[in-house]
Amino acid sequence: MIHDLQDYELRSWTAIRLADLYSLQGKHSKALEALHDLSPTPELPPALLATRGILMRRRGHLSLAIQDSQAAVDELRGKDTRMLLRSQLHLSDALRRSGDEAESGRVLREALTLLMQDRQRGAYKADLEELRELTQHAMLDPDSAPYMEAVLDQLAILTNTQPIYEDTLMHLQVFTLGRAVVMQDGEEVQLTLQGSALTLAYLTLHPNRTRAEIQADLYPDKEPETGASYFRSVFRELRQKFGQHILIMEGPHKQPRYRMGRGVHVDLDAKELQEALRRGEVARALALYRGPFLQSMNESEWANALRDELSTGLGLELRGRLDRAVAAGDLKRGLLLCNQYLRVDPLDQEMLELRVELARKVGAPHELARYMVELQRFLN
Repeated sequence: MIHDLQDYELRSWTAIRLADLYSLQGKHSKALEALHDLSPTPELPPALLATRGILMRRRGHLSLAIQDSQAAVDELRGKDTRMLLRSQLHLSDALRRSGDEAESGRVLREALTLLMQDRQRGAYKADLEELRELTQHAMLDPDSAPYMEAVLDQLAILTNTQPIYEDTLMHLQVFTLGRAVVMQDGEEVQLTLQGSALTLAYLTLHPNRTRAEIQADLYPDKEPETGASYFRSVFRELRQKFGQHILIMEGPHKQPRYRMGRGVHVDLDAKELQEALRRGEVARALALYRGPFLQSMNESEWANALRDELSTGLGLELRGRLDRAVAAGDLKRGLLLCNQYLRVDPLDQEMLELRVELARKVGAPHELARYMVELQRFLN
């Protein structure tokens, strides 16, 4: 319709919302394509420039996000309050993640002051929920906390929900790649049962599962009674270590569904790796990957499947980049990618042989010698 009508406002309205939708779905290329294709002018108008800043922040391109958002903010003052506020919120987060805490706080306080005056303030709840880390950071900043708390309390009244800042009362970091470590507020919590970290990871990725579903996925080889007893032991340990609200049961008494408590926020490295692979962020994926997912949990079919998914996904991403580098004649990059691939699959004979071949052409003598020894060790 908009191509037929050629209406400026309609093109802008559609471009912003379609690009926003694609971005939230992880379709970053389509988001940018929609934004530029539907722009009513060759140069992006301020509201669309603000949207591009939001897209760049979501993708992790912080310098581009800051550049677009700052330019948009300057143009939107006094013209489009909604896009001005959205742009300021996302700009503040990009500045914070770039290390400019002072400017981030200044931009955020200005945005929150305007937001408290906006009669349509309920429209910003989705942005504040998306920027949850910024919200929590502001609640710990003496200069920003009064503004943020007032805004969140107003939103809670308007939407008849619990304030966002009360949603996250506990922060857990669950490390499952190459290790099984659970941190609460920066301190490691010692767990005695292997299934405890596994259960935290599982319910983070698959909430609202019944006990039967959990047992079938995690402990398929255990007898039903043994599996149920082990699950009760895991449930008990998690509650003892983290409090009664770490896991909650909802639904029928005889077949409740389990999920993480409402006040629990979990950073799971396996989930972050999935997202990095989906976005094609290979450097971030390699930084996260410290080994296979919970390698000692061999009896869990779900753990085995996720382990294969993550290692195969990372391997395919690296192999694709390696093939492109070799085809382009960039053999030094190819050698580096070989080494990274062998971190994921150290027993790949083809890759061990390719590494020796590339090292003969562009590697240092000591590198070639080491790679040849490792290949011979594998063959023998």
